[in-house]
Amino acid sequence: MLRTGLSRLTTNEKLKEAFSPFGQLLQANIVVDRASGRSKGFAFVRYATIEEAEKAREGMNAKFLDGWVIFVDPAKPREPRPPPPPPQQEPDSSEYGFRTNKTIGWCG
Repeated sequence: MLRTGLSRLTTNEKLKEAFSPFGQLLQANIVVDRASGRSKGFAFVRYATIEEAEKAREGMNAKFLDGWVIFVDPAKPREPRPPPPPPQQEPDSSEYGFRTNKTIGWCG
């Protein structure tokens, strides 16, 4: 299950404490930014059974946690990304990377 709208002050421990009354928690982790180490404002919580996860969703959706309203939704699998297209060579570029302008004209 996915939790969104988390306060940046919410910790993994607070998250576990809030969601543990609904069943056996297998995982409760806040997603953090790799560079800054700060919360991205959402987390994943996993239960032992679907029934426990549904109880948690019903019990915690649109509730306050650390002063913020949170939203609880089932997590969706990440969609595969298509491979990036191969780099295309500019038609009018030289071996040094300069583009040439073949337009000839005079404005006067």
